[in-house]
Amino acid sequence: MVSNNRIEMADQRSTARLSINELMKQAKLLESEGKLEDAVKNYHTVIAKDKLHTAAYNRLMIVYHRQKMYKKELSTIKKALAAYENDLLKDQRKWKKLNGGSADLSQRLAKVLGLMQEDGLPRYEEPQVMAWRKRLGKIEQSIKKAKGVKT
Repeated sequence: MVSNNRIEMADQRSTARLSINELMKQAKLLESEGKLEDAVKNYHTVIAKDKLHTAAYNRLMIVYHRQKMYKKELSTIKKALAAYENDLLKDQRKWKKLNGGSADLSQRLAKVLGLMQEDGLPRYEEPQVMAWRKRLGKIEQSIKKAKGVKT
């Protein structure tokens, strides 16, 4: 008789070998079948493979929201925003390193024109990031209003 622990470990290894697209398809199928815990695991696996996978973050947020797990939804939003901000900063540093002199001049010009925030991030944000920030505000308000919410 094979223990449940071994079966779980085998399932995790096979899940890790699936492509991101296969994991997303499988997660959506699991979600539609009501197997939300398994779907959540798949979405987390996708995010572990690709920290900027917008669809996986969005589905996680939706699953948590439908289950009224607002704190987990909030955590997912913050994680998604942090991933995008870190990626943007990494790209900026890389560009600065490759384009030293013109990078400094461009950055100063952008600040003077009001195109850059104090922390060096551009004022323009991707539409998805703006949507997440809006959702973040709404969820924070919901958490403040709600009492006895699942976490």
